[in-house]
Amino acid sequence: MLRNIYLDNNATTKCSDEVLKVMLPYLSNEYGNPSSIYSFGKEVKEEITKARKNIAKLLNADENEIIFTSCASESNVTAIMNAVRNYPEKKHIITTKVEHASIIETMKYLKSIGYEITYLSVDKYGRINIEELKKAITNNTCLITIMMANNEIGNIYPIKEIGKIATAHNILFHCDSVQAIGKIKIDVKAFKVDMLSLSGHKINAPKGIGVLYIKNDVPFAPLIFGHQENNRRGGTENVAYIIGLGKAVELILNDNYEVNNQMQELRDYMEKKIKNNITDVIIYGDIENRLSNTSSIAFKGVNAEELLLMLESFNIFVSTGSACNSEIAEPSHVLTACNTDLKNYSPIRVSLGKYNTKEEIDIFVKRLESIINTIRKRG
Repeated sequence: MLRNIYLDNNATTKCSDEVLKVMLPYLSNEYGNPSSIYSFGKEVKEEITKARKNIAKLLNADENEIIFTSCASESNVTAIMNAVRNYPEKKHIITTKVEHASIIETMKYLKSIGYEITYLSVDKYGRINIEELKKAITNNTCLITIMMANNEIGNIYPIKEIGKIATAHNILFHCDSVQAIGKIKIDVKAFKVDMLSLSGHKINAPKGIGVLYIKNDVPFAPLIFGHQENNRRGGTENVAYIIGLGKAVELILNDNYEVNNQMQELRDYMEKKIKNNITDVIIYGDIENRLSNTSSIAFKGVNAEELLLMLESFNIFVSTGSACNSEIAEPSHVLTACNTDLKNYSPIRVSLGKYNTKEEIDIFVKRLESIINTIRKRG
């Protein structure tokens, strides 16, 4: 039986054994409610506090600036609606054409109720123009929301520079950092970020847990009311998942980004081997400034969906773009924004994780070459 070769880690990652181990007691015997005043609950609360401290350390944030949520999409929407509710007189938001669906869909809703949305364009490499951002700012701007790294093409955006611009104009700045966590060293103070989102399942923690960082001096209005999370996010804490996320972050801190370096070496090895063995290849994005694990790649005359299904027949799993849009039969909004030739080139996304090996890449490239040759000979 063929073993699975999973190369879609920007969609989700395997929950690590270390994370699962620390979670299990809180799914069985350690089931106390952290809001309880007796020791059975207080001990659980102490573990949540440890997780919060780990995340604060990773971001160079203060512990009380960390809010646990259900996912990064909730964090994104909470951040955006916080800006909207705290500055109701300002009706303008700046974002980009390549944001995650949770941002794009929220912008559509806000536009429907009277907000003006500026979508910054990108060039053919997916890069934004800082001068366009500066020109878009008005006295009516309440928020700038721009991702730290793109989930499809891997581009890393100039967040530190954007943070300086937002601060100079006294505008709230939110950053979706879901794909960046664990791959880029993040310093919310140096980056001058007011609000930042992250998700557990992109860093080998479980699905169903996210974080919203919000700077202490930023006014905050909850999206879900209740006394938990210091009155900032109602609902009994998802204890096991919070502790799991805390452990995943601890592993990143202890590893000091060595896994990230290994992923980049493996990604570069894979791309070199593909280009040496297959003709008419395009790699998308800002090649010199992208995530260590991400490769958006297309082969002339080869349909990505057909390629994906043929790879799947060998238990090799890649994607055609964002997992959030995989069931929608529409071109990638990211590559469309880049004015990519989607007629002759149909991209797949290969995103590596901490468990991928050189042996797996060798198998993948060999299968890829064979499949593409078959498709091209067939015409």
